[in-house]
Amino acid sequence: MYIKKVKTSYQYIEKYIDESGTEKRVKITLKDKKRATQVSALKLLDKKIYDKLNSNTISKNVKLSVVYEKWLQMVAKTYLFSTYKSYMSSVRGFVNIYKDWKIDRIKTTHLQDYLIRNSLKPKTIKNRQTVLGNLFSFAVKMQYIEENPVSSVVIPRMKKTVLDYEIQENKGLSIDELRQVIAYCHETNRSKRLIFIMEFLFLTGLRLEELAGLQRSSVDLDHKQIEIRHVTYSKATRENTRKLYPPKTRASFRKVYLNPRAIEIIEWFLENSLDKSFVFTNEKGNVVVQQNMYIFIRTVCENALGKFENRKYNVHMLRHSHITILAELGVPIKAIMERVGHSDIKTTLEVYSHVSNQMRKETMDKLDGLVLEPEKSTPKSTPNE
Repeated sequence: MYIKKVKTSYQYIEKYIDESGTEKRVKITLKDKKRATQVSALKLLDKKIYDKLNSNTISKNVKLSVVYEKWLQMVAKTYLFSTYKSYMSSVRGFVNIYKDWKIDRIKTTHLQDYLIRNSLKPKTIKNRQTVLGNLFSFAVKMQYIEENPVSSVVIPRMKKTVLDYEIQENKGLSIDELRQVIAYCHETNRSKRLIFIMEFLFLTGLRLEELAGLQRSSVDLDHKQIEIRHVTYSKATRENTRKLYPPKTRASFRKVYLNPRAIEIIEWFLENSLDKSFVFTNEKGNVVVQQNMYIFIRTVCENALGKFENRKYNVHMLRHSHITILAELGVPIKAIMERVGHSDIKTTLEVYSHVSNQMRKETMDKLDGLVLEPEKSTPKSTPNE
C-alpha cells in the first residue's frame, strides 16, 4: 500500500493481480495519514480487492447447464416430486438450447424470443416464465449473475375468445350425462375398473393422485369415510412405479365421507384386489396412470355424449363436476373446501361460480316469485259515505 497526498486529503492505493493476470489498483481517500487511519485504510482496501476478485468470477466461467443441475438439486429438496418433475418439464426446452452458453451471456431477449415464438397457450407461457424466473433468481442468489433477465420479459396478454368462455362454461358433467357415459361403457364392454374409478372420482371429488395413493389402512367403512394421507405421481411413465408423497397442502390432508355407491365401489376393489396395500389399481395391479385415464375418459365421453369444439373431456372435470353438485345442493363454500382439500378460497370460488342449468332454473323461479310493489289495499270508507 502507498499513500498519495491530494490537496487536503490522502489517497491510499493498493495494487493487485486479477484472474487474467492483469495488474489493477484500488484506492480510497481519507482525511489524514495517522497510524490508526492507515490500519483502517488497509482493511478497506483488502475488502475492495476481495470484492473485485470475487464479483462475476463464477459467472464468466459457468455454463447454464451447471447452474441448472445445482438448481435442480435445490428444487428436489424443496418441493414435492410432482412439482420437481413439472419444473424440469417447463425449463428443459430452454436449457437444451442454451446449455453450453455462459449464463451471464443469456439476456432478456433470448428468454423473450423463446417464450413467445411457439403457439403455446397463455397459461403455458406464464408457467414457463415463472419457472425460468425461479431458475435465474437462484443464479442471482448464488452470485452467478447480477440481475434476473426474466424479470424484464414482456408476455403478451392473450384475449379470450367466445370459444374459450364456452369451453369454461361446459367444463363438467351432469349426473344424467355421467349415467349416459356409464351405460355406453357397459354396452361396449369397457374396463370395469376404469368405469368404477371414473365414477368414484365423480362421487368424491378426489384428485387422481389421491385416489391412486389410497391405501387399505386409510379406508374406514364403519364410519363411511376414507382418509387422504398420501398421493402418488400419477404422471409416472412406468405403470409399476408407485412412490408415496405427502399431499400438496395441509388442507389436502382430510377425511372424505362416502355415500352408499362410493362404498360399493370401494368394496368391489377390496374384493377384487390386485395389490396388498393399495385400493385402486389398473388391470395389471399397477398404479393408475393419468395419461391412460385421460384417454379413457375422453374416448367414452366423446362417443357417448358427442364430440364438440367447445367441450373438453378430461380427468379433472370429474372433480369440477363434484364441486358443482355440492354447490347445487347448497353446501357452504367452507364445507366444500374441506371436502375437496382446497387451501385457497379463490380456487373453490372459481368452480363455485360456474352456475349449472339447475341453479339457473332455481334462480329464475325465485325471480318470478319476487314482488316489489306493495299490495293494493281497499280504501277505507269515510263517515259521509
